[in-house]
Amino acid sequence: MHPLLPVDFKMASLIPQEYDFIIVGGGTAGNVVAGRLAENPDVSILVIEAGIGNPTEVADITTPSRAFALRGGKHDWAYKTTMIARPDYERVEKPNTRGKALGGSSCLNYYTWVPGSAATFDEWAEFGGPEWTWENCQEYLKKPVNYHDDNGLYDPALKSVGRNGPLDVSHSNLVPELKPFRNALSSAWVSKGERLTENIYSGTMHGLVHCMNSIYKGIRSTSGAFVTGKPNITILASTNSKKINFDSTTATSVTVLVNGKAELTFLANKEIIISQGVFESPKLLMLSGIGPEKELAAHNITPVVVSEHVGQNLLDHPIMPYVRRLKDGLGLDGHLLRPGPAHDGAITAYNKNRTGPASSGLLELVGFPRIDSYLANSKEYNKYKKANGGVDPFGPGGQPHFEIDFVPMFSDAFQWHIPTPPTGDYLTVIVDLLRPLSRNGYVKLNSTDPLEQPYINLNFFSNDLDLVAMREGCRMVDDMLTTGEGMRDIIGEDYPWPMPRYSDEAMKKTILERSQTGFHPCGTCRLSQSIEQGVVDPELKVHGTQNLRVIDASVIPVIPDCRIQNSVYMIGEKGADIIKAAYPVFYSAQP
Repeated sequence: MHPLLPVDFKMASLIPQEYDFIIVGGGTAGNVVAGRLAENPDVSILVIEAGIGNPTEVADITTPSRAFALRGGKHDWAYKTTMIARPDYERVEKPNTRGKALGGSSCLNYYTWVPGSAATFDEWAEFGGPEWTWENCQEYLKKPVNYHDDNGLYDPALKSVGRNGPLDVSHSNLVPELKPFRNALSSAWVSKGERLTENIYSGTMHGLVHCMNSIYKGIRSTSGAFVTGKPNITILASTNSKKINFDSTTATSVTVLVNGKAELTFLANKEIIISQGVFESPKLLMLSGIGPEKELAAHNITPVVVSEHVGQNLLDHPIMPYVRRLKDGLGLDGHLLRPGPAHDGAITAYNKNRTGPASSGLLELVGFPRIDSYLANSKEYNKYKKANGGVDPFGPGGQPHFEIDFVPMFSDAFQWHIPTPPTGDYLTVIVDLLRPLSRNGYVKLNSTDPLEQPYINLNFFSNDLDLVAMREGCRMVDDMLTTGEGMRDIIGEDYPWPMPRYSDEAMKKTILERSQTGFHPCGTCRLSQSIEQGVVDPELKVHGTQNLRVIDASVIPVIPDCRIQNSVYMIGEKGADIIKAAYPVFYSAQP
């Protein structure tokens, strides 16, 4: 790998101006593609990255417990986003976090490694055909992973989640200070008829599980691992894309802005792969003349291909975060949030051998429940289900309805409007609706300035039934915490104000006011079998063009019922093999 750090126009102008493959965006998927294509040392690859090229040298990125503090910082794109745009309520927020560094959001995410449900991937076949079902994706979900269980705490069969790939993944470091909390939560979960499990990696996800994370030995793992030690990869950091250039409809080159100023153009002998993520990939396509006819016309952009789905079909998980007091000494607030002996001890342990509370991703236990009995209490839900032929809309293939995250510390990353409590220990609960029915978010251009962020509307709760589901999910979790065995002995009051848990209308208002993004956006360059259905074909080629693909979260057609990190790596792995198959002279056999 030949990174240019720091980069300036003079340095950039000295590197070759022509490559076999150009990857626009060194994010989660882009680095996977670059690293896999570079397995042939005779292939030349350029990665264009807007952020820094040395995230492994930034302690806030590499230290697991610092993840929540990265929001709004210099390595965050910090998008302004319309969260909700209903006739009765509208809310715009900033920042919406996406990673601005080599590795993209794999440098800023919250680590959890979950593949998702087979039934959900099978729904991808409507858009991508049989090659995009669970059967044909599951090996790629495993391919990037190098799984570790150094202490032999888990079933050896879980080694099957990995294939000795570049990305180090391990179970959460079970911080000794959190053992009483873990025991109480597990008891409460079981006391409510739910189950414990360690296997959510075979296509079915139900129960409370110890997390696997993209962390190993107290260090964050990122997609940068794929491009390390590859001398045929050139990384141009601190460089923004401006435009894809075409000869008719054949992509030929990329024009960039080095440090946001000086222009350079790089030629691609084979292909250009756009991997800028769910917000920037559709923006670049539109700036390059590929997008909805009205949107291009509104900005006086000459169309190369009229493609109505570019920027449409934006999906994300709405979450409802809330906070409860924990019995003093049972959380990590004193270890990580406030100065004092516990904090000093945590820092000392981490600096010595990368252990202790600071080595933790803070999420040791995650629950994947269905809440059928709660939903059955809703007239609106029952009416919808009856009209839907008796099929549950939130989990038609038996998928979990929610991911429930239990963070034993106050976390302002999910509720930045709430002040950090000055004393005490707290539990941040994140109720994540996994298959929302509101599926009409979108990304548009604000201008033709490539440095201006796009207009983003997540359009949460455009379907009222999502509010019903979120309300009942909160009630399910709240009951478990309040009356479940073990937790009822250590849980305290709401913070900073009471949750109106017994009033449907008050709960609706609270959800509209306090809900947030789960930071899992996808879908804006949707996988499809025709241009009338989406943006890219089953081989991830942009419809109507040649030598141009999109490979990142924006191609996801049905949002995974979990964190999307594993799926994005899968798309990178599968996309790389698709490209290799198109160039047998370079890649005669799959590695």
